Amino acid sequence: MNSPEIMLICAGPLRSKFEASADPVKASGAKAYMRNISEFYGITSPRRREILAELKKEAGYPGVTEIDMFVKYAWEQPQREWQYAAMEMMLPLTRKGDFKLMDTAEFMIIGKSWWDTVDYIASNIAGQLFQKNHDMIESRIENWLQTDNHWLWRTALLFQLKYGHKTDQELLFRLCERLSGEQDFFIRKAIGWALRQYSKYEPIAVINFTETHSLSGLSRREALKVIERKR
Repeated sequence: MNSPEIMLICAGPLRSKFEASADPVKASGAKAYMRNISEFYGITSPRRREILAELKKEAGYPGVTEIDMFVKYAWEQPQREWQYAAMEMMLPLTRKGDFKLMDTAEFMIIGKSWWDTVDYIASNIAGQLFQKNHDMIESRIENWLQTDNHWLWRTALLFQLKYGHKTDQELLFRLCERLSGEQDFFIRKAIGWALRQYSKYEPIAVINFTETHSLSGLSRREALKVIERKR
């Protein structure tokens, strides 16, 4: 498919479905909740997923070779639902592990950045791509840390959220330690969140880490939430 075909087959029908389901009242509420970072159609998550299921059945999704173009188109649109849809359409493509998709993921992370898109990309798209390309983790993460983009840093902290017992403990603790001095709220929160998630599997290791490293109050509280609840 070339660019016009992608837009005709996917973007046109998707736009029609979004506009038909738009709710100005919900849109206003969503915009306020998300601190006016974007416009919204006001479509609920369940309805958006129904729309995407309809689109997949009727027209199909972009493939690996087309998804980057579609994502960039979606990222140009003012309504946030376009970005949500592009992420959800991309996710199934990552299951084969084509690491070229990480470049598209980076574009998504650094463009129109906010926690709603970044956290989804980190724990789903980036997480899945790294899981299938272990040899690429160290170099790509180091590249992210060499930038001044805090959203890439947050992604580095969160990409293992769904790894469970397969979490690379050494890498997780190393990243938390390296970024522990950052003042940014989203980094401090991510450190705590990543540690809290890992504490479900290795609570003693997390306790030892929090006791032997200097963390912000926010990071420490978040890290120990599950442990304290069990106590």
